[in-house]
Amino acid sequence: MITTILSDEVINSTDLRDHQKRWFDKALVSPVSIMSGSKKLVLLNREHAKHMYSLSHYAEMIIQFCKENESGKKRESAIFPWVKHLSEKAIDEFRKELFSAFEEAMHSKDWLAFEEMLNSWVATAEAMTNPEMVELITADLSKEEFTRVG
Repeated sequence: MITTILSDEVINSTDLRDHQKRWFDKALVSPVSIMSGSKKLVLLNREHAKHMYSLSHYAEMIIQFCKENESGKKRESAIFPWVKHLSEKAIDEFRKELFSAFEEAMHSKDWLAFEEMLNSWVATAEAMTNPEMVELITADLSKEEFTRVG
């Protein structure tokens, strides 16, 4: 179990003022805590902070979705309300892809790919609300006649 979240250098505000460049350079690589009385601040690389925020945000969403699924109401989700338009099979596919994409983003730190996966599923669910689109998606094309061109 992880008990230390930030294994960083702890400095006071005077040391920061006297050696700004050194501490800013160090903060690019690992967090630096600044103590000033009871005030505690952290200098942190912006990309690392973005990754930590994204990881926390999406983990909370996935946990909520899992809790909703455990209740036995797969098609009812406050976190992903659009799943109600998906079939049971599609919801299972979404859940598998959700976990896989989350794991990949967690390691690669590419949250854009994760967001694109979510947007793709939203678009799929929205398409399922259009009867004409549903007919096209579910049509058995093996019975259609096609003409060779050229």
